[in-house]
Amino acid sequence: MFDHLSYVGYNALFCLPFLILIWLRREFLEVLVTRWRPILISTVALTVYGSLIWPIALEYGCWAYGSDKISGIKLLGYVYIDDVMRWLLVSFLLASYVSLSTHYEQQGVDIFWRELKSLLRSFAYAFRGVRIISLERNSTVHVAVAVFVLLEAILFRISALEWLFVVMSIALVLGFEIFNSCVERIASWSPGESEQMVATLGKGVAEQRDQEIGLVKDAAAAGVLFSSVAAGVVGVTLFFSRLLEKLF
Repeated sequence: MFDHLSYVGYNALFCLPFLILIWLRREFLEVLVTRWRPILISTVALTVYGSLIWPIALEYGCWAYGSDKISGIKLLGYVYIDDVMRWLLVSFLLASYVSLSTHYEQQGVDIFWRELKSLLRSFAYAFRGVRIISLERNSTVHVAVAVFVLLEAILFRISALEWLFVVMSIALVLGFEIFNSCVERIASWSPGESEQMVATLGKGVAEQRDQEIGLVKDAAAAGVLFSSVAAGVVGVTLFFSRLLEKLF
């Protein structure tokens, strides 16, 4: 799967995403910035150590890679710069994680399990929110059409690229429909709230606000319309000719 990647690219593929997860989070960044010295020292020490022993491992056959996967550039005529970059990435990732986990362990917090539980909880909330589809007429219609399209896709044995268009179209329409349902619920006013708004802001301001809310709801509905039209174009393009062949 990754045969086309260079040695540095292969290591960057597996290290950079985790580094971004650690350093981009503001809570973690504030902790890591206060511990930049041990992180820097650990990174440099591990990089130097790994760069020194790696040529020995290559010489004794403990590690090998194709010559077409490396730059061929040696640092100080001893170690490939690709190996230095590898150790730099791995060491920086390891030093960052150890510093972060040490900080939270001192506070009695298992950061790994805390983040995992938080992630699973967010997925649970998201799946629970999917139930809004069953509360709206248009949403149920879209789901029915999506099931019909998926069955057609299976029947006609469409290609992987065509599956990509089908799945993206369905996700786009349902996503916009859920967003539209949320906007409608947030923008809805109960009679008591409307009367209170009139008393507080005045009739003119309240009417203007109602118009703005109506515009927001219409715009959200327009998003559903455009996504549905786009999905319809995809469906007609993929299945219309095939349906005609089956029928006639």
